[in-house]
Amino acid sequence: MTIEAQATTPNSAPKTFVRDLQDKQTFNACFLAKDKTMLTGKNGKQYISVYLADSSGQVDARIWDNVDIIAEAFQSGDVVRVKGQVQIFQSRKQVVVHKLERALPEEYQMKDLVSAARRSADEMMAELLLLVQDFEDPSIRQLVSDCLNDSEIRPKLLRAPAAKSIHHAYSGGLLEHVLSICGLMKSLHAHYRLQDVNMKLDYLLFGAIFHDIGKIWELDPEGGITYTDKGKLLGHMIMAVELVEKKASRIFGFPEETKDHLKHIILSHHGRLDYGSPKVPQFLEAFLVAAIDDLDSKINTISMFIKSEREAGGDKWSRFNQLFERYFLLQV
Repeated sequence: MTIEAQATTPNSAPKTFVRDLQDKQTFNACFLAKDKTMLTGKNGKQYISVYLADSSGQVDARIWDNVDIIAEAFQSGDVVRVKGQVQIFQSRKQVVVHKLERALPEEYQMKDLVSAARRSADEMMAELLLLVQDFEDPSIRQLVSDCLNDSEIRPKLLRAPAAKSIHHAYSGGLLEHVLSICGLMKSLHAHYRLQDVNMKLDYLLFGAIFHDIGKIWELDPEGGITYTDKGKLLGHMIMAVELVEKKASRIFGFPEETKDHLKHIILSHHGRLDYGSPKVPQFLEAFLVAAIDDLDSKINTISMFIKSEREAGGDKWSRFNQLFERYFLLQV
């Protein structure tokens, strides 16, 4: 659905990047839509707040007209073609959207729209495989190794995002998220061991690697980050549990109790029932996996938000962040 009943022809003009947008500039270009939010203004009328993103950054955008129609035209994670104008509002760039519609595949190249992890995916995978060699439990070590070296899983994992739009939502984002949590788990395990808190490091590292592994099937990074049919029907936790069952069944003598523990770590990693976990964490390792997953995702989300605010010309304070319901200090 579009706000103008006319066909869109592929744009042969060079891509207009976020970093190049200037005050009062009008443009017609494709972007990745992120963090779409319906809000109500002081006059009581609804408007849409959305970030327009590409590989160079992101810019805050507002949709004031035809809100009901445009709200149905796209979702966060869609690639959209936007006609709009840049303005300076509260010392930072903002886009007023005049027209928005889903972009056609021939109108854009994903490499122009999606940022990537700071490190190469191959480098991160090599580090992860090296870490797996340190697992003490041979059954868990083989399970993890078999999955990471699987001919279907490995190529998907190399380019998978960790989420649709909120955190690590870029190529290689899932691997970056996994390695970040692994590093935290090793440090926390050593820290708490000095306080006589005994936890299984293998369980913590397994949780870091497997808690979101189902997202390689839940999310499709092609044409914007979208949910697959399987992802909508099953979800990444169920698919990860199925993976554990499938791979563990091929490992002779894999302990049934260990398998149940690993599945529980996956099924409880959102921490609370109202956050989508079918189970709450019921042992210490599962609790820590859920807590550190939440922490790492929030650190990434906040740091990306602050970075974009600084690049947009923000002064001392950010705009109000709807997700975290606060302003952020940009100069510390």
